[in-house]
Amino acid sequence: MNSQIPSFWREEVWHPLSVHLPIATLLLASLFAIIGFFYKKETYRFLAKQMSLVLLAIGVFSGWAAIYTGELAYNIEVRKICDPKVLQEHQWWAYATLIVYSVNLILQLSIKFIPFLSRKLAQTIGLVLLTIALGGLFYTGHLGASLVYQQGAGTYQPTADCVEFVK
Repeated sequence: MNSQIPSFWREEVWHPLSVHLPIATLLLASLFAIIGFFYKKETYRFLAKQMSLVLLAIGVFSGWAAIYTGELAYNIEVRKICDPKVLQEHQWWAYATLIVYSVNLILQLSIKFIPFLSRKLAQTIGLVLLTIALGGLFYTGHLGASLVYQQGAGTYQPTADCVEFVK
């Protein structure tokens, strides 16, 4: 039997390669916003808000790239896994979460450039949105992990005797 190990650069592997940057940056953006909201000292509050905004922008843009690669992987993996409902739920939560983060980014940029917007109200709404989105981020990650570690999505399953690794 002449089994070959498939290329690491398969289309379905692009998603896990691209998804970790937005997970980290959106998580940190949320944490900086939450911490910054409760700081009393204005210098720390300003730094936390600026860090949150930069991380939020990086996370939103890289998150949409992860959504794109997830769509590519979806078409391949939906036929291979045992319970495609988990994949559909993962996809739904990823979209919903990233839409909330995107709305928050637009809101935060509006605060900076539109002076007639109530700053305190917009910041409070932004904090609520980031907190909700953080919960969505955790749940989306949980579903993604269950796809990989329980159903083997995107992974290569070697043969029982591992002959493809013998040279």
